[in-house]
Amino acid sequence: MDHHPYTPIGPHYETRHPGSLKRFLLATPILLLVASSWRWSSLMHDDLSVPASLTVTSELSKVTFHGPIPYSTNTPYALAGSFQPKSTHSHVDANGDKDNWNICRLVQINGLYRHGTRYPMEKDYIKMNDLLQQLQTSYNATLPHWLQTYSFPYPQNASELLSPSGANEMRGLGHRARQLADRFNLSKHYDPTAFVFEHTHVLRTKQSAHAFVEAFFPDLPTVDYKCQPEGHDIPLRFFSNCPKYLKYVRESTNVSIQSKAFEASARATHLVQTLQRALRLPPAPWFTFQHLKSIYEACAYDVALFHDTTTHAAWCSLLDRDSLFLLDFHSDLKKFYECGPGFDISVAIAAPLLVDMLGTMKRGQGFQGYFRFAHAETILPLLCLVGLCPNKTLLVASWTDDDIQSRDYKVAHLSPFAANLAFHVYHCDKDNTTQMRIQVLVNEVQVALPACEPKAFCTLEDLETHFADALTYDFEKACQL
Repeated sequence: MDHHPYTPIGPHYETRHPGSLKRFLLATPILLLVASSWRWSSLMHDDLSVPASLTVTSELSKVTFHGPIPYSTNTPYALAGSFQPKSTHSHVDANGDKDNWNICRLVQINGLYRHGTRYPMEKDYIKMNDLLQQLQTSYNATLPHWLQTYSFPYPQNASELLSPSGANEMRGLGHRARQLADRFNLSKHYDPTAFVFEHTHVLRTKQSAHAFVEAFFPDLPTVDYKCQPEGHDIPLRFFSNCPKYLKYVRESTNVSIQSKAFEASARATHLVQTLQRALRLPPAPWFTFQHLKSIYEACAYDVALFHDTTTHAAWCSLLDRDSLFLLDFHSDLKKFYECGPGFDISVAIAAPLLVDMLGTMKRGQGFQGYFRFAHAETILPLLCLVGLCPNKTLLVASWTDDDIQSRDYKVAHLSPFAANLAFHVYHCDKDNTTQMRIQVLVNEVQVALPACEPKAFCTLEDLETHFADALTYDFEKACQL
């Protein structure tokens, strides 16, 4: 393979070259997500409470792994708060000094939102349904009773679309954003010069934007949605508009070296054999890890779509607790390299989006709200770019159970369905001057950016200085083959 060194965007992303792209490129410093002591969604705390049914686990459960069960990118937003520390409403910086927020007024919400819970991708639905048909045709008499007559409770033509539970997630986000806006007297009425709602060409992001707007503007105005045509939507779909990234990462075997190593391991063989026993199948060489993945997908979607592990999520009864945690890790192994710090370019190409977000925060722009609706592949690199993507070490297939349990990089924490990264812009009047303070929130929990420490907030100057290399990143040049 030819050497194709990647252009770093700053000191956080050291380019390791020359060498094959199969060499894993790790961001050098430890960037830890530090949750602060305020959660603005406490305004509607009940909205984010975890349904009791989501904490139910299979009777086959072991005790190696603990905590709420994660499902990588298919984790429902209701579980997002379960992975965050509890907090109270106060503003304390790293030195313990309270900032005077009584002099501040919110002037803008500037956010990026992943779409809400969707139905399976069509290719995944086909795999799931083909496996179901094969099981029912060849082994019906010995299968668990519920599986003998089972059919999926959603049709193939719903594939990839926003689900009712996903629409509810987005309406909840819109409702809580409206409550915050009302506290600071931001406009209740839609004005295209003050509020921008942008989505990608993919229908589920448009559906998510509509659901959010339904709650943010209850009078349901006619909204002008912004959408760049496919192939020209670099800020929100940089990952599909960078030829070098597509060739050497996303569409290459480089991205799945560790996940494939996991699939070839003795651990994976044990997982497959355990599932075969749960299905009451005889030893069958045709039943592989790919079939295990399909059943895991079916389980994850049942939880995300129905928030119920007892009525609909019968697939989860086939997988013990350890298996679910290990399969979540298997999914994260790929995302770490595809959308995370495993390769420099996977993160660097989010620079145009950061440029867009910081640019729309500047004084004189007049925006009270700028809301973008996109994908996991959008939000994960952006979180890493701004220093909120923990990566103490590379994720590798050979990790022990303890390594997996204690790892920092967990996609379910960062990008569940409806995941969000928001900048709340405040103007604070003091001594006849106005200071801009920016709070950063991940999944509605305020966090401290490493770029702004020890303060619990940022200034625009902090961000522009720290991310100067990203702001001058030449996307077109970096993406050329």
